[in-house]
Amino acid sequence: MSRGFEGSSTGETGLAQLLGEMRPDLLRFMLARQCDPAEVEDLLQDLYVKLTSVGTGPVSYPRAYLYQMANNLLHDHRRGRRRQQARDDRWTRNRIGPDLEKDATPSPEESAIARDELERVNKALASMPDRTAQILKMYRLDGLSQKAIANSLDLSLSAVEKHLQRAYRMLLALRKELDGAAQLSQKEAGDVSFS
Repeated sequence: MSRGFEGSSTGETGLAQLLGEMRPDLLRFMLARQCDPAEVEDLLQDLYVKLTSVGTGPVSYPRAYLYQMANNLLHDHRRGRRRQQARDDRWTRNRIGPDLEKDATPSPEESAIARDELERVNKALASMPDRTAQILKMYRLDGLSQKAIANSLDLSLSAVEKHLQRAYRMLLALRKELDGAAQLSQKEAGDVSFS
């Protein structure tokens, strides 16, 4: 009795009453046509609403009529879902870009470049004075505040700031070097001619 079309005694049409009786058959009919099981109940409710809100004349074959209505409703639902998917895809492509299918894993070349850059960063960190590297790691990796670092290493806040500035200058120089190398390799790739 929880469904709007089951056992309702509000003067339903004969088709609405027949729908209530045929509900299990129509449910199987829709599932057999690959309808999402989570949506079947909603579609049957939509069918009931259509039957009760739209007047129909006499129907010669009411069971066939209900099966056809259920089939048409299922096709309408699928068309709507395809339109929605296409609309969502267009919106996503406009927002993100056309490479929705691009694999997130890096190419072997990108992996080699990343390994090389990581090695160079590690060398830059190793070339820093021990105290500077320690302060940078405490600040950036451990998330300690500059004041907490100063207290734990028995340094002034100003000294911690100067160590961080020195570390950032070294890393910035490396970043410019890496960016320059990347721009150079892109230029070289553009200069290659195939003859």
